[in-house]
Formats: sequence, structure tokens, C-alpha cells
Amino acid sequence: MNIEDLITGTCLVQAHDRVRDGSFRLATPFRYPDGSHIDVFLKRKNDLFEGFELSDKGQTMACLLDLHVRPWTSRKRKQTLADICATLGVEQEGGVFRISLTKESMKDLPDAILRLGQACIRVADLAYTQRLRTPSALAEDFEEFVVGLDRPYQTAVKVPGQFGKDVEFDFLIQGHRMRSLVQILSTANRFAAHNLSVETFARWSEITPVRWQYQCLSVYDTTNDVFREEDLKRLEVVSEILGFPAGSDRLHLSRAA
Repeated sequence: MNIEDLITGTCLVQAHDRVRDGSFRLATPFRYPDGSHIDVFLKRKNDLFEGFELSDKGQTMACLLDLHVRPWTSRKRKQTLADICATLGVEQEGGVFRISLTKESMKDLPDAILRLGQACIRVADLAYTQRLRTPSALAEDFEEFVVGLDRPYQTAVKVPGQFGKDVEFDFLIQGHRMRSLVQILSTANRFAAHNLSVETFARWSEITPVRWQYQCLSVYDTTNDVFREEDLKRLEVVSEILGFPAGSDRLHLSRAA
């Protein structure tokens, strides 16, 4: 099998050359969010079946890291990666995306390049979801922050309320000496921010008999100036108040306790 002839006959390959480890670098027409072309790499496997591997050599993950996006630090993003790979028939090993090809399936190389290129595009597009914040984005960013604390934590935690109904909170973080119960407040709407503050106050009030067992924290989004001062002061009666990400340094010291 003449690999170079096969590569040259593929319209999805705009240029190709060999890299240091002997792999063929295939320049595709696809692009990352920064405008650079997506390259994929074809190499022969060291096995008895004369198989091949098509991969991105970790370049897609490197692109996201350059944009300060870490897709493995929250369950939601990890699930997104898994869904992308499952849909396109791509394997993920660490930060590398790849497709295994047998000698016989090399005739389907163009399809493999297309699927891997699609996977790289969709994964790289996580950079756009980082910029286009939604109310759930703060909880996702906060979870990334909690992962960085390297402390055990749970999400969607239910605490018994004083009237016989469980009350759900966003996070429970196990510190070295105390447990922190966290409720996230995030919205871009001023009216919704007031209602959210009232609802959060009610949550903390509902667990009054057991509130002393936790370090209670109401975390509000500082990217939008929509939370009223009087609402935040009311929340201070039943919990600590902290803006995020603006107050992340103070939060780092407090939650690691």
C-alpha cells in the first residue's frame, strides 16, 4: 500500500509532510477558533495487524488551553466530550483524539479525516461556550474552581428542611475542618436577580435547625451588576455572601479550611 498516493488522492488533504516521529501530517481545510488550520496525523501502528492511527496529537486540547478553557474539569464538559466522540466514532486518550484504521479500512481514510476534523471543531468550539455565559455557566465555572481546591465535593445536595421537605443546594464542599454548603445566584436580569435572592433566602431559612452544621455561602455572579445591595444584605443574615469570580481569592482561602 502506497500511503502517499492514498493521501494525495484525498481532497480533504491540502498539504502533507512527515514529522519527526515518522507520522504524516495532513493539513485539512478545517480551522480552530483562532483561525489556524486543523492538522491530523497518520502513523502506522507497531502491531501484528498492520494497523494505522489517525490523530490530532493533542493539538485540539492545546488550543483550548491557550484560550484558558479546561474541558475536563467539570462533569458537564467531560460528558460533552464523550458525546462528541461517541457520535463521530472517535476515541479519546488523555488529551488526544484518534481513530484506529485497519489495513483494509484505509480505503475509508477520507471519511476518517472528516470525522476526526469534525470532532476537533466541535471540541474547540467549547471556547465559544466559555465566552457566551448563561446562568448555568457560573455553576460550571464554580465547579472548576472547586476542583482546583482538591477537596471532596458533591453537587445538587439535599438537606432536610424544618417542615419535612428536603431543600436542595448546589454544592457541598468538604474542607479540612468544616463543610461548606453553597448556593449559586446567577442571572443577567435585575428583576430575576431579586426573585433569585428571595428564593435563596428562603432556602437558607428552611434549614435553620441544621444550618449551624455548615459554613453557608451564597455565591452571586459579579459579571452582571444586577443584584440589589438590600437583597445581598438580607442574605448576609443567613449566610456568607461572596461574589464570583471577583472574590475567588478570598473564596480559595475560605473553602480550603
